[in-house]
Amino acid sequence: MRINRAVMTFVTLVTALGGTASCSDNTVAPPARPTVDSVASSTAVAPPPPDFGPLGYGKIRLGMSLADAQATGEIAKVEDMGGDPPGCGRYTATAGWSGFYNQGEIVAIMHNKLPAHTPEGITVGSTLDEIRAAYPTLKLGHNWSSADVPGQPAHYGFLGIRSESPPGAKVTQMLLYNDRDTCHN
Repeated sequence: MRINRAVMTFVTLVTALGGTASCSDNTVAPPARPTVDSVASSTAVAPPPPDFGPLGYGKIRLGMSLADAQATGEIAKVEDMGGDPPGCGRYTATAGWSGFYNQGEIVAIMHNKLPAHTPEGITVGSTLDEIRAAYPTLKLGHNWSSADVPGQPAHYGFLGIRSESPPGAKVTQMLLYNDRDTCHN
């Protein structure tokens, strides 16, 4: 009698929860699983941050014309640098990062605010040892350091890491630039 009551209680619970019970083969069908369409949008996972490099960030690419960069909708502001250096200007992206253009061509992209990373995993906050491991061509400079972008006609700049950096120094800003970038020091 206890077994019959237990089975009836189980069947009642399964039926109440939306499942079905079948006594013919002593198995119980599992409740329906949610489909992709039925999952709430609040559980959606954000895409990973975009790579900073090897030749661009977001829709902006080194060598792209300033007009084409503006047409992407990612450029919020363009400033002429008044001819110092000649042909150079600065732009700011809608997301807050910035860069330089020379003679109407994108020549540098800088970022320090976004959770971006190089394809090799370097980001704001990376250490000198991490950068050296990722970029054997690293050159320590007086104000900042630079490394060649592997296999590309571009370079990374790492502010916060320089020849006189203390042992715990970390990257504070990253720069992606090409050889036509003569617009900053």
